[in-house]
Amino acid sequence: VERFKDKEKFYCPYSFDYRGRVYPIPAFLTPQDTDFGKALLNFYEEAFMDDDAEHWIRFQVATTYGLDKETITDRLHWTYENEWLIERIAIDPILYLSDWEEVEEPWQFLAACHEMYHCVIKRDKLSTGLPIAIDATCSGLQILAGLAKDKSTADLVNVTNSDEPQDAYKVIAETSKPNIPERLRPHWDRKKTKRTVMTIPYNAKPFSNRSYIREALKDDGIEVEKEELTQTVKAVRDAMHKIVPGPMSVMKWIEDEVSKAIKRGAQELKWVTPSGFVVSQKIMKKDWVTLELKLLGRCRLRVATEDSEEVDRSRHKAATAPNLIHSLDASLLCIAANRFDAPIALIHDSVLCRATDMSTLSTIVRETYMHLFADHDYLTDFAKQIGAESKPPIIGDLKPESVIESTYFFC
Repeated sequence: VERFKDKEKFYCPYSFDYRGRVYPIPAFLTPQDTDFGKALLNFYEEAFMDDDAEHWIRFQVATTYGLDKETITDRLHWTYENEWLIERIAIDPILYLSDWEEVEEPWQFLAACHEMYHCVIKRDKLSTGLPIAIDATCSGLQILAGLAKDKSTADLVNVTNSDEPQDAYKVIAETSKPNIPERLRPHWDRKKTKRTVMTIPYNAKPFSNRSYIREALKDDGIEVEKEELTQTVKAVRDAMHKIVPGPMSVMKWIEDEVSKAIKRGAQELKWVTPSGFVVSQKIMKKDWVTLELKLLGRCRLRVATEDSEEVDRSRHKAATAPNLIHSLDASLLCIAANRFDAPIALIHDSVLCRATDMSTLSTIVRETYMHLFADHDYLTDFAKQIGAESKPPIIGDLKPESVIESTYFFC
């Protein structure tokens, strides 16, 4: 802040990782900073206020307050009912610290209150540069639903239209509940399954599932036994096979085909994303040296030094589905960004722009998803690129063009 506070503007340089995902190079004062860091940023080129901008500023206030699971109508209604609260926080945030210090994203909420007060309530500011953010709903499952053309999963993760935001975590919690230990059932809800459901599309295995569920239960003061944990993890994974069959089948198929490719002698896997980015995945086993330490007693350590000449098949199997998903959500945002002619920022599976432009950007994101998964059968293209020996498990009952009508696809 000291470095840039007197500058008229500054730029944030980005780089691509090997999957095509976009990351800011600096550690601080970027759109991917902490809540506090994000709250300090505005777009340099502001846009004049209009009715659409007011809508999206109110959306940002309510969402950062913690109403991100509510309908858009309810979020906007909350801002109208609480204009007195927003106004006093904007005027004297120190005096009314207790009103905002424990909300979901306090610093971004404060910035949004300030913008709403000056642009909407008092109207002494005619333009806005506040970054408004919309996020994908469980983007891993959204991408896998598109690849498998699986309508039941698409419905659960807001790819298709609904009057209210759908909650895959809640549905899987309810489905798994009868099969977990009876004493845990009174405490079982979406929060207990969220991290497990969120990470399974990225190939999280039962071991990490166990730690996520154990920690979630511990937050409620519940200590869980080893056998109970094993039963609970199985119940959640079984529920996912039932509730999101397309994504689970696609991940299993990718693992099997990657294993076959490595057995055939492949040294690396390559695929071209819809944006034209070439992903090159090369994972080799490590060479190891053994060190013997004598300080504080005899200690033997194995230390990885460099890549060997042997392909690491198990890590390839584990990495390919997550990396394919990351490469496709990166393609989605990069293609959308190239079509969008206004200031924009990216955070993984989230886009940010000015309030005046959000309706346009939101439409472009939906159209891009439609083109990726309706106009093209990308999973079949991927199968050809890795030399798959079997056809991919495409269910085929989803019409991805229905995403155009989805209110909560990115929200």
